[in-house]
Amino acid sequence: QVKNGNGLAGNGAVDNGELASVLTTRGDCYYNLGVSGKAFRDYEKALKLDPENPVALNNYAYYLSVLDRNLGKAVKMSQKAVTADPENATYLDTYGWILYRQKKYAEAKVVFKKALIYGGKENPEVLRHYAAVLEALDEKTLADAYRHQADIKENGKKK
Repeated sequence: QVKNGNGLAGNGAVDNGELASVLTTRGDCYYNLGVSGKAFRDYEKALKLDPENPVALNNYAYYLSVLDRNLGKAVKMSQKAVTADPENATYLDTYGWILYRQKKYAEAKVVFKKALIYGGKENPEVLRHYAAVLEALDEKTLADAYRHQADIKENGKKK
């Protein structure tokens, strides 16, 4: 529909926000297929069209952090996403994870505490990321407890 000029809503117009969302989704698909170069190009295009798009900012930042690439850029993008939606546990997880990758463990812990308040307790990945931060801070017993909670959430039963 976008290529034919029909817009996503079918009204003939495609605004920058719509196209940025499409490019972000395609970027996510490329990344999940293992084609990070194409994914990152799509995120860059999306952010040129809509520089404040929190989904593009968050996903691009997170995938950079997973690959341990350009963490300075990633943290700036993540901060913008968190500013746009400060109660979004996913965005807070990304921000905390980037801080962890930068070895800023105490800062990461503060961010993860917020992520837990805003729903991160239900997400095994957030729990595992927080456990890694706690482990880095030599809080091994608490880290083990959060890993255990992640396992319960993921497997649906107690071990």
